[in-house]
Amino acid sequence: MRAPLSLVSKVPLVLAAALALAGCSSPKEDITGSLPDDYRMRHPINVTRGAATLDLLPGGGPGGLTDRQVGDIQFFGSDWQRRGRGPLTIQVPTGGDPLSVRQSAYAGKEIRRIFGAMGIPAKSVRTMSYPADGPSHLAPVRLEFPVLEAKLPHACGQWPDDTGYSPESGGLENRQHWNFGCANQQNLAAQVEDPEDFIRPRSETAASATRRTDVIRKYGKGEPTVTAYPKENVETNQ
Repeated sequence: MRAPLSLVSKVPLVLAAALALAGCSSPKEDITGSLPDDYRMRHPINVTRGAATLDLLPGGGPGGLTDRQVGDIQFFGSDWQRRGRGPLTIQVPTGGDPLSVRQSAYAGKEIRRIFGAMGIPAKSVRTMSYPADGPSHLAPVRLEFPVLEAKLPHACGQWPDDTGYSPESGGLENRQHWNFGCANQQNLAAQVEDPEDFIRPRSETAASATRRTDVIRKYGKGEPTVTAYPKENVETNQ
């Protein structure tokens, strides 16, 4: 039995409309299970604001500071010049041990003098007070400045799912376990010198004009342009 001619003619139109609607649909992301299959998405490195601190208990040496404390203060000031993201703050305690409070106030002025001798502008150093925990507390002088920190938003070593096979863990789906790559990301964040490198790459430095001139000179004479290393510095395995 033949189908009516009108029905046969409508079939191609229905198929064409279905294909057109399918072309308008947006493709879905290929996600493996319920976890992102990229450890950099599960354990992202975030650049946040932190603080560099130094606690001192004054009371000895010229200016109320020992030689070690002076060295620590100078290193702290150099660290601020290298990676500081805000003013240097000197926090002097109040309300603690009376002798310690007087020594701390005197040391605060000496610390400002040390920073000034290092070329740190006075407007970049501010002094403020904070309350001690009690009248007998030997509260320290606290130095602080803001810095950028690169770290993960969570701790490593977490195992929220069973790494073996179970119906709940999806052991047959060949997925990465949640903790995979966490330690690698954490170590990378700790090793990078400047956390701002995670935000953008550094600009290219200028080439060595001396080396470039030497290479062009040798090239013009037909001489080898490679660097020659002394043979005594080359170790050979025998």
